[in-house]
Amino acid sequence: MKSLASSLVILSLVLPAARPEWAAAQPRVSVGLVSKVVLDVSRKEVEKEWQQAKRGETLASGDRVKTGDRSLAVIKFKDNSLVRVREQSELLITGQTKGSAFSKSVNVQKGAVGFNIMKQQVDEEFRFSSPTSVASIRGTGGQFVSSDPSDTLVVTEGVVRLTNSVSNDSVDVVAGTTAISSVNGVIITRPSTDAERQAALEAARIGEKDNQLEFELRDRQGGRKKLKIDYRQ
Repeated sequence: MKSLASSLVILSLVLPAARPEWAAAQPRVSVGLVSKVVLDVSRKEVEKEWQQAKRGETLASGDRVKTGDRSLAVIKFKDNSLVRVREQSELLITGQTKGSAFSKSVNVQKGAVGFNIMKQQVDEEFRFSSPTSVASIRGTGGQFVSSDPSDTLVVTEGVVRLTNSVSNDSVDVVAGTTAISSVNGVIITRPSTDAERQAALEAARIGEKDNQLEFELRDRQGGRKKLKIDYRQ
């Protein structure tokens, strides 16, 4: 009996433990791809390390994307919606399919994104979220910025439903309007300034000019000038 027990102990050490069915590796659900990469862009799959992102790589539900200083990335979703990730930003991308409907969510953990979202079909949704706010989009353009202590949404086209996660208050933000959602639960809306509108249009701009980076520099006297850099991929 003792030798049988010893044999069982040895077998338990040698043979790998059976994995329960729920612990099996889950299939990656594709939500889109990395359409453009400029300078320092990284992506991270679930349970893997950060690695350099490459143009054309598939993004699955649960993947993260981040950009470094003076860098940007363009993410193209399966419905042709486009999200332009600005410098020093980090996103978590998720997607869920229910029947023929495909809902997408971009959690902006920090930084800013410009967006051109295609009109969503019945039962579909595209959401931007942060620890403070949730922006539900049916089809529109603009910019969403997540920062401490508030989020800023500028809508240049269409309508966005913005909800404060603290107070659960919601407001419809129409084109030409800026909404500020604060950690104290308050949402403030007002007409966008010319500077805000221009910045949102620039953030959402996706096209040939994506091959040009533009920075604002200041000299010792406080003067400002713009520096444009063309690049090739």
